[in-house]
Amino acid sequence: MLFYPWVLRQAVPTTYLQFHLVLTLPLLALLWYLTPAYDRIRRRRGAVGLAILVAIAVAYTTPWGSYMIQRGVWWYGEGVVAARLLSIPAGEYLFFGIQTLTVGFYLYWRGFDPSYETGDFAWGPRIAGVGVGVLLFGGGLWMVFQQPSWLYLGGLLAWVGPVVALQWGVGGGYLVRRPRAWIEAALVPTIYLWIIDRWAIGQGLWVLSEQYTTGIAPFGLPIEEILFFLSAGVMTVTGLVLFEWVLDWNDTRTAAAKQ
Repeated sequence: MLFYPWVLRQAVPTTYLQFHLVLTLPLLALLWYLTPAYDRIRRRRGAVGLAILVAIAVAYTTPWGSYMIQRGVWWYGEGVVAARLLSIPAGEYLFFGIQTLTVGFYLYWRGFDPSYETGDFAWGPRIAGVGVGVLLFGGGLWMVFQQPSWLYLGGLLAWVGPVVALQWGVGGGYLVRRPRAWIEAALVPTIYLWIIDRWAIGQGLWVLSEQYTTGIAPFGLPIEEILFFLSAGVMTVTGLVLFEWVLDWNDTRTAAAKQ
């Protein structure tokens, strides 16, 4: 009789590594298993795209995350973290890659069409996207220097802005033409990440500063965390679809040049 409570206790994550072993890696493995078999070219392009996005996620997020942790925007419970680099726990680096791959595998499981069509370089959506990105960046920086409670939110918006401007400046026309795939692939995995993040905060695995957050927390999940996971998911999935779309555009241009 005592065996079962012991098993349940072992299954409840108390460290960052256990969090991944129980709550993120099984889902990642399932999505990888469910991903359908694409043709050789799509498999190679998908693998390269995922590798590039993981590398970008780590390189781009590390300075921002390190700064936020050093400022005390969030911290970790006692015994949760085993190792750190640049103030960031090893489990956090794993999260950068795991979220990217989870969103990516979901995208390839549900499928999307990266085909280039005439009109995908329309200026309207591209200019609008760049404008939104610039506003996010400028507005975020402004918020950072206004009051302490806006530090996380403002820093997040400033972090997101350049990526939005770049991605939409390149392929805003395509993203507007085929929104369903990238919106779904960004949102569905993010809902799951919101749930487990809320659980981790409730368990004290990580703690957000009241001083540096707005205090807005629907269902107990800080709005900053909601926007972080959502924006990271959107940037990941739009990066993947645009990567294949650019390659298809290049294929189209090359084929036309040969005729």
